[in-house]
Amino acid sequence: MISFFRKVRQKLLTQNKVTRYLAYAIGEIFLVVIGILIALQVNNWNESRKESAREREQLIYALENIKTDSLSLDSIMSRTDKILAVHRDLVLLSENKIPLQSIGNLDLIRASEPNILTIKKNNSNLPNEVKDQELKKLLLDHYLTIEWLENTILKHNDIIEGVVRPFMAEKQLLNFGKQLNTDRLKFDLVNDEKFFEEFKNEELRQILFESGVKLRIMRTNAERVAEKNENLKRAINAYLNNR
Repeated sequence: MISFFRKVRQKLLTQNKVTRYLAYAIGEIFLVVIGILIALQVNNWNESRKESAREREQLIYALENIKTDSLSLDSIMSRTDKILAVHRDLVLLSENKIPLQSIGNLDLIRASEPNILTIKKNNSNLPNEVKDQELKKLLLDHYLTIEWLENTILKHNDIIEGVVRPFMAEKQLLNFGKQLNTDRLKFDLVNDEKFFEEFKNEELRQILFESGVKLRIMRTNAERVAEKNENLKRAINAYLNNR
């Protein structure tokens, strides 16, 4: 093809047909420019297709994390509800409204909460990768809510591990040997008789007050994250189905 164009140019010059040569030269330049533009367009299309494929892959992976987080959040709320129930029982006991026998498993009040959410940890840069602005806003909002939950979990765990457990050990409220019990329903770690005797004192009640406050906030934040988790899952599925 190149040799063909070269022969045409030489022929026009030889015949001294300058006007036709100029027209031909302009046409050749035009064809070259068109060829470059087409090549760029094809390259841009290929890059766009690769980006879309990469975005889809990331969102599918994020959906798997969201499903895992949904189960984790259910567990967090379920465990928190059980611990809060014991705290409520202790409040009623302090008001002489229920007997000792009505109190739930005291082992729960020394339980910390593992932070096991995955969507933000495994997809930290996802808001910068997605193209849809509404989806980007949902992701950023969800990540912010997760940070609030993680913060309350850490604060609650600090009280449990830094105050509640050391206090119980110092006051000898634990049943040594029971830590090896394999019954997950009730390890019987806390000595009920010693605990209720110590519960008559204000110091333990104040410690449980702080723990209960953090638990209530953690439960509220977990519920918010769970709601946003479901909203994000629906939004991602709708976005992928429309692509």
